[in-house]
Amino acid sequence: MIACGEGPRCLAAEAVALEIARHLPRLAERRELDLAALFAALQIMPIDWQPASAYEHRRREAEELIGARDPDDWPTLAVALAFGLPVWTQDKDHAGLGIQVYTTGDLLDALRDAGQVE
Repeated sequence: MIACGEGPRCLAAEAVALEIARHLPRLAERRELDLAALFAALQIMPIDWQPASAYEHRRREAEELIGARDPDDWPTLAVALAFGLPVWTQDKDHAGLGIQVYTTGDLLDALRDAGQVE
């Protein structure tokens, strides 16, 4: 999710950080990357990781929206619902759920139009 005020910032469920962390060792091995560097990059990403307590109250609605498409993505939708923010994803499972979805291209276009990037 993207929130703008003093510039864009991302919010995401802590569950997403944990999921990313689980995949990093395999990614590092497959791409011959330094695992420690990948974990360091994850640590310094400008993302406000939200604890479950910040979005759990929207879980049922998020699960109903995502349905069978990708039930593991409910935390992302719940964060979007809890904070009233759009979702930044390339995942087609989020289309048509009643939540604004930005692809990376859409986001870059919007940031450029807002004068945030050239």
